[in-house]
Amino acid sequence: MSALTNRLDRAAAQTRVAGAMSGLLRRLRHAGGNVALGLIDQALLSGSAFVLTIVLANVLDINSFGRFSVAWAFSILIEAVFLRGLFDDGLPATAHRIPKSLWPQLRLGLYLSSLLVSGALGLLLVGAGLVIAAVGGDAGGLVIATGLAIPAVRLQSMFRRICYLDGQLPRALASSLTYCVALVVSAGLMIALKLAGAAAAMACIAISAALAGSLLLAHTRELAWPQARIFRGSLRRLFRNGRWFVATSLTYWIGSIGLMPVCGFLIGLDASASLRILLLVFAPLSQFCATMFSVRLPEIAAELRAGRRSAVAAAARENALLLGSIAAAYGAAVVLLGQRILALVIHGQSYEIGTGSLALMGAAMALDAVWLGLALPLFATGKPQRFMLSRIAGLVALCCVLPFAAEAWQVMGAVAAMVASSAASVITVVLTNSARERT
Repeated sequence: MSALTNRLDRAAAQTRVAGAMSGLLRRLRHAGGNVALGLIDQALLSGSAFVLTIVLANVLDINSFGRFSVAWAFSILIEAVFLRGLFDDGLPATAHRIPKSLWPQLRLGLYLSSLLVSGALGLLLVGAGLVIAAVGGDAGGLVIATGLAIPAVRLQSMFRRICYLDGQLPRALASSLTYCVALVVSAGLMIALKLAGAAAAMACIAISAALAGSLLLAHTRELAWPQARIFRGSLRRLFRNGRWFVATSLTYWIGSIGLMPVCGFLIGLDASASLRILLLVFAPLSQFCATMFSVRLPEIAAELRAGRRSAVAAAARENALLLGSIAAAYGAAVVLLGQRILALVIHGQSYEIGTGSLALMGAAMALDAVWLGLALPLFATGKPQRFMLSRIAGLVALCCVLPFAAEAWQVMGAVAAMVASSAASVITVVLTNSARERT
């Protein structure tokens, strides 16, 4: 009898193990599919930005391309730093605090509030552009086009973020594909009609983003008019954490994309254009890291909501190792092949991009990838303020190094300042994490 019981117990144990392994494999396949779709989605956006930038670098004179780069940098400041910090970055942590039955109200509330804020900012820029044009300024058209692009890009970004939250990555992929097709068509018409210019290029982005974001109209059945209590509570939670997301993203923007207008002031618009090309070369790496962030953020938010500190620390180390290794490999490939590729795709313009600048940018991006991996779990739990000290340290390092390095080595000096900033951020976050784990 005991032998039969033992055999039954062993069989039951084997069944439990097999069931657990089967569940794990299903989760891995699901995660792998999401990552693959996310990579394709980001590749479409990154590829379209790459092609548009290369086209503009060839058809515009270097100063016009520099002006476009500065306008693009400020549009990123508004969208990727301010609006995304307020509405997107804290969304997974906020959404998982309310029942899924209330998510339709959350979705519509986010669409309405984000469009209201971005539309107001866009109208301010359009008004400023009209004033500039009225007094005879050359930048009026570009400012107007940037003002129109801001709410359009916000709509597209909000739709994609909600798709990632819901696990509906095919919808995000369809939106990105729509954006790419619209951008190719509008840019082709711009060139064919001989309207090529910084303002026309920004208008192409605005039109394409508006069309991509309009796909939400096909999913209105998943929206519900928000109750005032749910709407206020969700927005209050988003904005409470959002100020930390905005501050963290702002310090990052200043140390990377924000260097374009700074270099334009310190060195010249040609330096802004060269820095834009450098960032473009590393855009696929940035998009890959953004994909991993977007795919993993909702999953980690659900897993770590009630997790221990050790679980958060372990997830941080795993993500930092993964993203840092990939970034280092990508940087090595760029150092070997970057100049050859740029020589093939850019003709007729001279940009200050050498092997030293490529190597330094690779180092800065690898350090940023490590920082993002360390930060991801705390973003998932809605606690980005713990990483603000590291970004402030990076900003201090940037301000100390940039004026002297840019004067001595021009664009290469600006990139060296980025390396110093990223290194200071990573060192600070590692030290603070170590101190926190010991307490």
